[in-house]
Amino acid sequence: MNSFLEKLTQYKSNVIFIYCLQIFIVFSGTLLGLYYIGCTEYIVPVTLGTIAAALTDFDDRLSIRLRNLLYVCILFFITSTILEFLAPYPLLFIVYLSLSSGFLILLGSLGQRYAVISFGTILLSIYTMFGLEDHNVWYFQPICFVLGALWYGMTSILFYLLKPTLFVQDSLAQTFLSISDLLTHKSKLFDPDNNKEQIHNLLLTLSIKNANLVQYLDTTKSALLTRLKASRANKHTLSALHLHFFAQDIHEQAASNYLSYDRIGINFHHSDLIFRIQKTVRLTSQACADLAESILHHRPYKVKKEHTIALAQLESSIHDWIEENPNNREVKNLCLILNNLKNIYEQLFQLTLTQHNEHQHTTHAVIQDNTNLLDNDIQDWNDLVLKFKQHLTPQSALFRHAVRISFVFCIGYGISLLPFFKNGYWILLTSLFVCQVSYFATKSRLKMRTLGTLLGVIIGVPILYFIQNTESQLMLTVICAVLFFYLRVKKYAMATLMATLMVLLIFSLKGSAYEIILPRIIDTLIGCFIAWFAVSFIWPDWQCRNISKNIINSDIATLDYFDEITYQYEYGRDNGMTYRTARRFAHNRQTELANMISSLSAEPNPDKTLIHDAFRYLVLSHSQLSYISALGAHRHTVDDENILSLLQWCSQILREVLIEQSPLSQQNIESKLLEIEILASQQNLSAQLQLTLKQISLLIEMLPEISALKHQLLSQEIK
Repeated sequence: MNSFLEKLTQYKSNVIFIYCLQIFIVFSGTLLGLYYIGCTEYIVPVTLGTIAAALTDFDDRLSIRLRNLLYVCILFFITSTILEFLAPYPLLFIVYLSLSSGFLILLGSLGQRYAVISFGTILLSIYTMFGLEDHNVWYFQPICFVLGALWYGMTSILFYLLKPTLFVQDSLAQTFLSISDLLTHKSKLFDPDNNKEQIHNLLLTLSIKNANLVQYLDTTKSALLTRLKASRANKHTLSALHLHFFAQDIHEQAASNYLSYDRIGINFHHSDLIFRIQKTVRLTSQACADLAESILHHRPYKVKKEHTIALAQLESSIHDWIEENPNNREVKNLCLILNNLKNIYEQLFQLTLTQHNEHQHTTHAVIQDNTNLLDNDIQDWNDLVLKFKQHLTPQSALFRHAVRISFVFCIGYGISLLPFFKNGYWILLTSLFVCQVSYFATKSRLKMRTLGTLLGVIIGVPILYFIQNTESQLMLTVICAVLFFYLRVKKYAMATLMATLMVLLIFSLKGSAYEIILPRIIDTLIGCFIAWFAVSFIWPDWQCRNISKNIINSDIATLDYFDEITYQYEYGRDNGMTYRTARRFAHNRQTELANMISSLSAEPNPDKTLIHDAFRYLVLSHSQLSYISALGAHRHTVDDENILSLLQWCSQILREVLIEQSPLSQQNIESKLLEIEILASQQNLSAQLQLTLKQISLLIEMLPEISALKHQLLSQEIK
């Protein structure tokens, strides 16, 4: 009995299960419900309206959900009505369809909420074409679409009211799982048998893992921000906010770097220190994964005894090594790593203690300052105009995407007017889903869409042949709908397969399932070709990627973060919004750089030299941010004027060389490194000051290589 209740609790806390249950209920209503009450002519348009509305779903608080539902219903009705009236006039129809679709794509510049609503509205424009000739009155389809949107919207709101904190809990859990993943991969660096190439590949993987983690942090921040805007933030929201800031702190420490990993094998090849560090990092990773499970299932988190013992043994081992090798300065780097692991452990242990008095812990510490999250939402009319105008240029990826969508809709609809393309709207549907903002994403979607469609047809034909009972087909359609929405983000090819099966089963209600099989395949291939042509020849990425801009933006954000850290070393530690914003921007710009560089190899005729230099630069840039993150994780007030002067000089020389591209004096670098070495050799220097000097030296040591590589990379870029 206890086992059953435990499993039930796990399902109640599982976002995927709850979402799939919601989709099952929604489509059971539009398919089986309408069938059993005898409204079979409503099934197809209401279901299509439901699908379009489901793709506009976006996590938000109740008032915004209701407002979004109103927007969706109005847009669906107006869009469908206009297309109904323009259907007899192909020229006006194609002009409106192309221009309105491009404009709706541009509305995505106002924020993610508007982007998903715009996409759903464009999708509904195509769905309107499905039944233009099937109904005698113009208002039939628009009303059915609105009914479908209302049905999905009200069901979604009901599920939200039953579990309002579920999405936040899941986002937090995914964030800590991503931290766990980052630490797991970082532990692989602590292997004395790694060679230089292996270390380079591991650092590159870490950069990508860090980018994934930053995206989860942003998702969690958005989910919390919309709830904090409500009239009253409850204790659950405040507790989640505390965990979010806790994740940010762990991220800063997990992203920190204190040494050159290629020296590990040279200095500690015959020591157990490296293996003990690796074990402790992995246990810290497991602790973050355990915390994620605790968040999901509302269980108290408790630090494992194994983690405590491993950390104590590591500390003892390092102290023994120092006694045996008092003149070995490299071990100080491992002491810094030990301090970092101890800090994370202490935060995890503190979390264990404070969970028993959670409300008291959050209301005083969090409300005063930490509810100040950076709000990127539209503030007023001027802000709306500014956000929109910023994207009215070919330099904007969103603007280029809007133009491409307008183009593919124009060409696709033109082809659909040909006599032998009876169901030509499949071309538009395929092009909409395949044509993505970047060439890399479009190329990937193109392959998966084609494969999914072909497999869907191959599987669908025998299903239609052997399962001819209407109720069974409708039930199978519901299952396919659930699987489509479950797989559409994770496994797009499988999601396309399910969508194809849905289409075949829905059209079997009209008695025309077999007739659309061959057109479906042909239209998919044509739609994929048009989408590929658009991203390949209309402002392709390799002409507009602007590597220099991405690199400079990343450098500026990283150095702004460093400046904020330097300021706090002089005036005291402050975890306020100014500091958190600088840290977030630095990691976000690094993520954008990583995504841009990762897509280079997918371009036609890739430049191997450019790709090699770009990936090497990405590793160096990530290492630079890691060194600065270490300074941020251990920031404290420094009274030593020499060290403060070094910090300020380091910040200034980095900005001069990387931003202003001033020539670098090797003699100046060597003299500063010698100065740092002299300061670090002082007997009475604290561990915190040793850390500060070590991180400055790491930043200076890598400056010549990253500067030379940056200059070389920018000179290779094709404008």
